[in-house]
Amino acid sequence: MTRRFSLTSAHGYADLGRQYRDFYAAIATCRGGGVEGVRVYDLRPGTGVGSITVHELLHGVTLTLYDLTFHDELVLDFDLAGDYFELEYCVDGLMQLEERATGATVFGANELSISHSRASAGRLVRPAGQRYRGVSIAARREAVDVFFGSLGAAAWEESVEEMPAASRDAHYLGRQAPPELAAAFADLFTCALPARFRALYLESKVMEILARIVAGTESPRGPAGPPMAEYEIERIRKVPELLMENLHEQHTGESLARALGMTPKRLNEGFKQLYGDTVFNHHRNACLRRASLLLVETDLSVAAVALRSGYSSPSNFCHAFKKHYGRTPRQYRAGRAVAGVREAVS
Repeated sequence: MTRRFSLTSAHGYADLGRQYRDFYAAIATCRGGGVEGVRVYDLRPGTGVGSITVHELLHGVTLTLYDLTFHDELVLDFDLAGDYFELEYCVDGLMQLEERATGATVFGANELSISHSRASAGRLVRPAGQRYRGVSIAARREAVDVFFGSLGAAAWEESVEEMPAASRDAHYLGRQAPPELAAAFADLFTCALPARFRALYLESKVMEILARIVAGTESPRGPAGPPMAEYEIERIRKVPELLMENLHEQHTGESLARALGMTPKRLNEGFKQLYGDTVFNHHRNACLRRASLLLVETDLSVAAVALRSGYSSPSNFCHAFKKHYGRTPRQYRAGRAVAGVREAVS
């Protein structure tokens, strides 16, 4: 059985907030949070176990803490305007994220998603039987400005929003959070301050999180290389597809550069500029992302998933997968397998 809901910001941000409250009321019982600006929703026994805690912070910013397990698969369709801002961080568990323009992914433990600054539409799928603990920070885009203080919101525009398109899409679909950022999100669950001071603490954590995201996107300063010509950009953009189409070939920086008619130095500099990562880090993450989709959307054995994701050794694959996602392939698959839903890999 699948339960389906939808959210749209077509009628404004205030109306979107009402839709969220209606959605929570349909699946849970609100008991309040014992302090103004806090609502706690306990999932109804027929829906699942766990809770959703909503904090209303400065300038209408909403901080939501999820700790829940649904009995049945839940699908949330969304259609959001470009002025909607959201960060979602997964502490533990997984869900499937599909966005019409960007693509699909399995969003899992220690991954952070940063919403695009454009309209977006798609769906979230929360599998049955899979506990999910996560954090959402949402607001009108302009409302977030106050959290940048003296630095100014331009820092966000200059760092996150001006990333190359491929890197920006990767940040939307979910990137692993560094330890310091993961710790800041974890602190949101463990605040022990008296209730009347909690909002101030949470607001300070939101500021810390935004500062760490901006700082993490800043490249080390050094001599800038010459600007890339259009033909160089076109050739470099072929690299991810070339690597994925020839998964079991032993590529090197030198062999790729020769195939593209470039020097290895120029290829590495240009790829980092376009994608914000090295060639082989980017490729490894793409292979593991493919593996995560195969694990939850097919019945392939772990060994077969490894082979289709570029790994000739299942043990090497399991080691790399657990290092990246914090769990073994079988553990990662378990939540979605409970739902009994199997969709073809696109």
